[in-house]
This record gives sequence, structure tokens and C-alpha cells, in this order.
Amino acid sequence: MSKLVEALTQKENEYKRQPPVHLRTSKSSSIRHNLLLSPTRTTSNSLRGSKSSRRRTNSLTAANTKKDLKLLPRLEEENASLPPQESIEFILAQIERQNAQLDEDPKSVCIQSNQLKAHLSTIQNLAETSETPQSPVGKEDENIDWEFWSALTDDFGGVALKLPHLVSAKLRAGIPPKVRGVIWQAMSQSASLNLETVYGQLAVEHSPYERVIQRDLARTFPGIEMFKQEGGYGQKSLERILKAYSLYDSLVGYCQGLAFLVGPLLLNMTEQQAFCVFVRIMETYEMRTLFTLNMEGLQLRLYQFASLLSQILPNLSDFLATYEVNVPMYASQWFLTIFAYAFPMDLILRIYDIVFAEGAAETIMRVSLAMLKRNEKKIMRLSEFEDILDFLSNKLYDIYNNDPAKVIADSMELSGLITKEKMDHLAETYVSELEQEKKQTEQVLAVRFNFWSRNNNTKSNNTSSSSNRSETRKKKTMSWYSSSSSSSNKNNANGRHSTSSLREPGIAQLHHQIEDLLVALSQMQKQTVELKDDLMQTRLEKMDVEAERESLRMTMESNYHVIQYQKECASLREDNMRLKQENDDLIQQQAMSKDAIHALVEKMIDMKNKVDGLEQDNMTLRHECQRLDTDKKQLERTMRQSNSNMGTYLLSQSINK
Repeated sequence: MSKLVEALTQKENEYKRQPPVHLRTSKSSSIRHNLLLSPTRTTSNSLRGSKSSRRRTNSLTAANTKKDLKLLPRLEEENASLPPQESIEFILAQIERQNAQLDEDPKSVCIQSNQLKAHLSTIQNLAETSETPQSPVGKEDENIDWEFWSALTDDFGGVALKLPHLVSAKLRAGIPPKVRGVIWQAMSQSASLNLETVYGQLAVEHSPYERVIQRDLARTFPGIEMFKQEGGYGQKSLERILKAYSLYDSLVGYCQGLAFLVGPLLLNMTEQQAFCVFVRIMETYEMRTLFTLNMEGLQLRLYQFASLLSQILPNLSDFLATYEVNVPMYASQWFLTIFAYAFPMDLILRIYDIVFAEGAAETIMRVSLAMLKRNEKKIMRLSEFEDILDFLSNKLYDIYNNDPAKVIADSMELSGLITKEKMDHLAETYVSELEQEKKQTEQVLAVRFNFWSRNNNTKSNNTSSSSNRSETRKKKTMSWYSSSSSSSNKNNANGRHSTSSLREPGIAQLHHQIEDLLVALSQMQKQTVELKDDLMQTRLEKMDVEAERESLRMTMESNYHVIQYQKECASLREDNMRLKQENDDLIQQQAMSKDAIHALVEKMIDMKNKVDGLEQDNMTLRHECQRLDTDKKQLERTMRQSNSNMGTYLLSQSINK
């Protein structure tokens, strides 16, 4: 049966090596080739300065040698004064991985670093010319080490080899925003003539994923000004890059999450440059296998993450397992979008600084485990599945008070625990487990074939025994005509001949059936690939149907709203007419009221005039009364005086008499 298994395996491998009918294969030619990471040893030909590496990394030109030699002692002194950085091996491993990837790609024709240096020089000149008394340069511009970043732009690999501690410290502190786009291009070695030419061609072609891409644009970075406006420059640039990449890599096409990888690039560079860097992220930073049909890369990363979580944070791992909060539920979006789905852009840009130097998977592992470690106590206080999942998905960054530097510092502290050797060991363990599962599957298949072959052998043995019995009876009949010895020898010879003659048809039939099964297996594998293609096409058509249905539903809803709006408008018009009539009545009543008020005012004026006249007469009468009173008093005084005089006179007369 081992031969049967070997034959099946050989047939399957031959089929896998055949070119697919369509451009998408169900699996690669080897699981190890798909999943196992490229070797990341720091001593390789690419790092020692092979010809291809020297062509690609672009050593310093003779014109700049004198200037760079003046800068080198200062930079070397700074590098020597820094403590050893544990993340250096990640930087060197990523450089080796990039060089190996670019060596394997015959189309990767890199532009020399003069173009990037020209961009950096332009930025520096603009920053220096902006230093005026009216507009002083900010702290960020003052702290930009133009000499270091210029050297890094000129030869990232060479500077990283000569000044590893300084490079790690500078990247950990964050790339200055003004030069971030240029440095990202230098670190990713994205300046490829082939990619620039290809993008110009693909950007104007039609992609089968256009509807899906357009549907997802509004959901990508809705809080960022550049991507807010529907149909704006940001969304159009994002759409063109995603459409071009879906044509550039037909195995990946378009998947949700790719837009979140492109967004931070467009914030720091032009559209064409962003496409070149995005291709490098997918190919040389091992992000591509996360988006292929079977997502082999994502399964590997989740396996590595779960293993590291159980090793570094065992209590938290057991706690999450108790509440059945599985790793894919919250960690998948971290690996697929590099944290861009639920975290602020300031943190994303700082994470990208580390990703371009040290690799995507390694950086994501350290950042995610660092945030989980910082929030471990808070998470373990929760007691509901929904609360735990919501915290892991949306609230891990709250404890940092919007300070990306703390996240980077926490993640760098784990560089000693999450090493390159450990990551590679976990990858090899994962691949070996997959191979073991494959072997077990083959063994189960072999057991089934063995059971089938035993049944066939039993049938053939039964046939042989019956033939032997009939032959024995014939021999007994013929024994009367021969001696016992000759009969015995003849009998033995006939027995051997009959057994061999009966076995040969059974084995031949078995081989024939095995060949038929192998042919059937090959046909089934082809049908499986075709079915996968049909399934993908059906899914795409289903997505288009759903998009059209959503569009129709929105149209119907808008029509319903329009009808409701028209009814409300008619009702409002009636109310408006009624209110207008009431207003006219009120205006008429107001006019009548005004006339009545005018009449009343006139009457009041007349009455006031009459009152004034009466008051005037009253005043006159008062004066007259006062005068009469005065006259009366004067008359009374005169009469009293007269009476007094009369009395005196009479008294004097009486006295005289």
C-alpha cells in the first residue's frame, strides 16, 4: 500500500505542477513554499554585498564620497553611544528578505537613489527657506537630522549594516512627517521602472472588481479629510490603485482590507509612488498570502500569534479561552489592515515606520501583544463575551491617552521575547503540523484502499480455492492412470501453475483499477479547481447582485421618501393656503382695528382737548374763587374795622353825653 500512496502523491504533485486553466490555482506547488517564511539569517550574500545587492542598494557615488566621509564619524559616534537595540535582527532580516525577493524577480529594475535624494533635498530646501522671523521653523523641523536621513535615502541597506543601533533608535523615535514618504520608498526599495510603467497601463483598464471597490470606498477612513468626500481626489486615487492592483495580481484580485493598507501611503506620497510601495508591501513584506484564496498567510500568522500569546501572557490566553474568545475574532483585522481599521492615523503612521524597516508580521505581533499586556488587568475584569470582544476590537488604545510613542516603546520591549528564531520555529511547526495532517489524510485514504483490496483478494482467493478443489477432483479421477509419485509431482506442478495463473489476473485487475482511480482523482482535482473558480465567480456575481439589490433598495427607499415628501408638501401647501387665508383675515381685522384705533385716538384727543379746556376753566374758576376769598377776607377785615370804629365812636358819644 505504500506504493499506492506514493503513486497517489506523485500523481497529485504532477497535477499541481501543471499550469491552471485559469489564472487562479487552488494551492501552490508546495505548502512550505506558500507558508514558510524566507530565511531571515543576517549573514547572507545579499547582506555581504553581492552583485545584485550592490546594483540595487546603490552605493554612494564618487561625487558624494568626500561629504559622506565627513558625516560618517559623527553618525558612527552616535551609533556607538547608543545601547544595543534588540530589534536589529528584524531590520537585517527584512533587508535580506527584500534583496532575495528582488533577486528572484527579473522585472524589478530599480531606479538609482538620485531621484529620492532630489525629493529629500527639495524638502530640505523648502524647510530652510521657510525659516524667517515672521514664520520660525517648528520643533519638528529643528530636530530633523537631514544628514542622517539623506544617507538613509541614498543607501538604506548600507546604513542599516553600518549604523544598526542608530537606525533602530531613529525609527523608534519616528520618521519626521515631512520626509516620511521619501524614507518609506527608500526602505521598501519601491522605485521600480517596471511598476511605474505597469501602473500607467493598468490605471486606465477595466477591472471586474470595480463595483466592489467603489462600494467599499465610502467605508474606508471616513474620519480622514482626504477620503471623506464621495468622488473626491482621495477616493479616486484609492480606487485607481486598488483597481490597478487587482489587475496586476489576479490571484489576489481585490479583498476588503486592501484599501486600509493603501490609505496611509496616499497621505504621504503621490498616487504612482503609493502603488509601487503597496506592491512592495504585498510582495516583500509577506502580506500577499494574507489575501489569497485560502488565506494561508493569515492562518499562519494567527497560529503564531496564538502561540506567542499563550507563552507571553498565559493567564490572559486562558481567560480568553474560558470565554471562547478566539484569536481570529479580534486579531484578523490587525494583520489584514495593519491596525488601520480601528486605530487612529497617528499610531498607524508610527507603526508603518517600524513595518518598513523590520517587517510587517514581526511588528504586528509585538504591537498587538504589547497592547494586550498593557490592558491585561482591564480585560480580565470583564465578564461578558460581548464586552471582552468589544474591548479587544476598539478600546485597547484608550489606556495610552493618544500617545503613539508609548505603544512603540511597549512593543520594542518585547523584541527580546519575540525573536526571529522563535517566529521561524513557529512557522516550521505550523508547516510540519499541516504536513502531518496531510499524511494522516493519506493514511486514512490508504486504509480505505487496503480494505477495498482485501475484499478483492478475498474474492480472488475464493475463486482460487474453488478452482483448486475442481482440479483436485480431476486429479483424483486421473490418478487411476498414473503412478502415485508421478501423480503427486504433476499435482504439485498443476497446483503452482493454477495458483499463479489465478493470482496474475487479480493483480492486473487491481493495478488497472488503481490507474482508473488515479485518473478519476486527477479529474476530480481538476473539477475541484473549476468548481472553486465557479464558486469565486458566483461569489463575485452574488456581490454584484447584492450591490444592485442594495442600490435598488436605496432607490426604492428614496422614491418612497420622495412620495412621502410630495404628500407632505401637498399637506403643507394646504396648510399654507389656510394659514394665508387666516393671515389675510387677520390683516383685514388688523386694518379695521387700526381704523378703530385711529377713531379712538381722535376721540381721545378731543376728550383730552375738552379735559384741557375744563381744566383751564377750572383753573380760572379757582383763581376767581381765590380772588373772591381774598376780597371776602378783606371785606370782613374792613367791616370789623368799621364796626370797631363805630363802637369807638358810639362810646365816645356816650361819654360825651
